[in-house]
Amino acid sequence: MAHQAAAETPKLLWNQENVRDVAESVGIANLNDDALRCLTQDVEYRVGQVIVESLRFMRAANRTTLTVQDVSQALKVLDVEPLYGYESTRPLRYGEASLGPGQPLFYVEDEEVDFEKIINAPLPKVPRDMSFTGM
Repeated sequence: MAHQAAAETPKLLWNQENVRDVAESVGIANLNDDALRCLTQDVEYRVGQVIVESLRFMRAANRTTLTVQDVSQALKVLDVEPLYGYESTRPLRYGEASLGPGQPLFYVEDEEVDFEKIINAPLPKVPRDMSFTGM
């Protein structure tokens, strides 16, 4: 009977401890296991929605690379507050480090920046809000 109950509960792809950490960071403490599991399932569903919508925008533009703009447009369509500050015109370069045998760690390589050059540079223009038009 216990084996059957374990087979009925879906396997979660999202790490529950990450969800607990985020919940605690916004003031939700002492989540019981059932509430944490439901919240984790909801996170998986919502992230899946954003991914599917983002892929629709990518395919509509006849591209094979998902961009930040695709995700931003998907968030807007799903009536979620868009992300600010993540737009980049250059592709991300990933590096790899090893944590031990069979445990690679991938990270985004940062470019070296001259702070004096950034401090003295003029501020960029504020981007216009996205809009959709029918053809």
